[in-house]
Amino acid sequence: MAKLEDLIKQIPDAKLRAEIAREAAALKATKKFGLVFEEHIPEQVQIPNLPVRTDSRVVKRGNGKQVFHVLEIKGKTARLAPEPEGQEETAKLDELVVVKRFGEPIYPTLTPRERIERASDKPWHTIINADNFHALQLLLYCYEGMVDVIYIDPPYNTGARDWKYNNDYVDRNDQFSHSKWLAMMKKRLLLANRLLKPDGVLIVTIDDNEVANLGVLLRELFSSSGVHLVVIEHNKRGRPQVNFAPTHEYAYFIIPSNRQVIAEQITERDIRSINLRRTGNNSGRLNRKTMFYPIYVEPISLKIIKVGEVPDDNFHPKQNMAIKDGLVEIWPLDKDGSEKCWYYGREGLLDLLEADTGKIQVQRHKGEIRLAFASDNEGKTTYKTVWSDSKFDASYYGSTLVKNILGAEFPFPKSLYAVEECIAAVCRHRPNALIMDFFAGSGTTLNATALLNSELGGTRRCILVTNNEVNERTVKELNERGIFAGQPDFEKYGICESITWPRCKYVVNGKRDDGTELSGAYLNGREMKEGFEENIEYFRLDFADPSEVAIGEKFEAILPILWLMAGAKGKRENDKGEKGWFIPKHSPFAVLIDEHAFTQFKKVIANRTDLTHIFLVTDSIEAYQKMIAQLPEGVKTKMLYKSYLDNFKINIEQSL
Repeated sequence: MAKLEDLIKQIPDAKLRAEIAREAAALKATKKFGLVFEEHIPEQVQIPNLPVRTDSRVVKRGNGKQVFHVLEIKGKTARLAPEPEGQEETAKLDELVVVKRFGEPIYPTLTPRERIERASDKPWHTIINADNFHALQLLLYCYEGMVDVIYIDPPYNTGARDWKYNNDYVDRNDQFSHSKWLAMMKKRLLLANRLLKPDGVLIVTIDDNEVANLGVLLRELFSSSGVHLVVIEHNKRGRPQVNFAPTHEYAYFIIPSNRQVIAEQITERDIRSINLRRTGNNSGRLNRKTMFYPIYVEPISLKIIKVGEVPDDNFHPKQNMAIKDGLVEIWPLDKDGSEKCWYYGREGLLDLLEADTGKIQVQRHKGEIRLAFASDNEGKTTYKTVWSDSKFDASYYGSTLVKNILGAEFPFPKSLYAVEECIAAVCRHRPNALIMDFFAGSGTTLNATALLNSELGGTRRCILVTNNEVNERTVKELNERGIFAGQPDFEKYGICESITWPRCKYVVNGKRDDGTELSGAYLNGREMKEGFEENIEYFRLDFADPSEVAIGEKFEAILPILWLMAGAKGKRENDKGEKGWFIPKHSPFAVLIDEHAFTQFKKVIANRTDLTHIFLVTDSIEAYQKMIAQLPEGVKTKMLYKSYLDNFKINIEQSL
């Protein structure tokens, strides 16, 4: 189009030039530039716990490809019509699973599964067993514009059969694998963007298979943000491949433009100081002749005993670290013997040594004596775009760590310390940060958040979302035994049930369910058997009938959502909503269930100065406005149940 526009400018006839330019602009408006992929590919998800009704769309258990429309239900049998067309057939209801295509309104609820409480004064971390797109819809209802950092490690689309699209594995034989991956990611990233605070940061890890495509997609979706790419060396041994052995992966940091949000990196003691020998431009002896001289160090005490004179230009030391009169003679020579210079001239160094400020340091570094000086921001440095440290080893601090905790394998978990470093880069100075991970996998993000809290203090809270996908071989074996998705004997083999939740539970408790203590220690010396003073609540995402929600029959099912909206503070309490109001003892929210009881409700909440959220059940917007006018200032209010139903219909339509 750019060439066409240049040619149009050369048309001498002004009227013709304007008409052709107008037509070219209209053509340009219909043409997509940049990253092009099949965005129209539909997604759908199976919902095993949703009842089959007339007009439902369903698939048969164990065979999720053919979709049927339920025409009629008689007793325990359904009459089905294949989509888009085909011969009608019948099936038993317990053989069918409801499916929802993205774009159809959904009404999610949270079903409590299990909880751990080890710190009564801290908010609760949350784990949600769910398809992440629908979970994101729910979380938008609770936390739009409130999340400090979203860290995700999505499937890398390597060609292995390790992720699904429309209930079918995507492998290297799928010619639309890139389109499917990008379509899947775009839907979720659009929602993620709405969850972030104005100064919130999105972190996405990826490898070479999709790094280029992802980068273009991120720049399109986050056009007003800075897109920064960090290389993380996570496998120093390299992964055997033809020609090269990859040792790295990437982390994209999406940072709001013109905002300084990345904290300074805290480094180890032996890295905090800078080599006294200059490096880089103008670091040669000839550049700064007066800064080339020997320094003499006592090898046992590592004390600088004396500073030699600047030699003649024609003098060249034969070796570095020679022993002379019992002292180590150190020249500013590079590893290859190149003559460099010190950071200080001889007189300047003598002044520092005489002042005895501790700025000049002598260290043993990799078997040699190294001279260094402490930087003004000792122990802190700006993050670089290449991270290389043994603690990022995904084999030892990822795979081996998970196996030691669970006694089970999990494919390609991240190094605990790589995830902690990513989160700390944003949240080191945000002690109350809300952290989210909707590709949670083995639960490393929660482990890293708890570790960060233990090291720096604070009440950082994370929300994990992961599906309960069962690996392909196990699915086949279970289906052959008549065990299908949605049944307890099937679900217990899923990722969330068998990996994510157990790992998070064990590391917080410091022991497994059988009472055996976790062995080993974290790199900061904290023994794993100590666990962490944290709280976790584990939920499964289910779906409600909107008509039941509208008439108040699902109060108990949506109560966990209200608890989440109020910051997941205090031990969550249950209630069936049979009284005029519900005011939990330990959480900072209240619910008016019967608007006729508002006068008494107002008197009761007057005694609760801790309330941050008040939910009012009413069908009248006018009544809602009158009630909120009488509530305490600063309390957030929400109208039930209309806001709940409107939210999910609106969100889905806007996000596709």
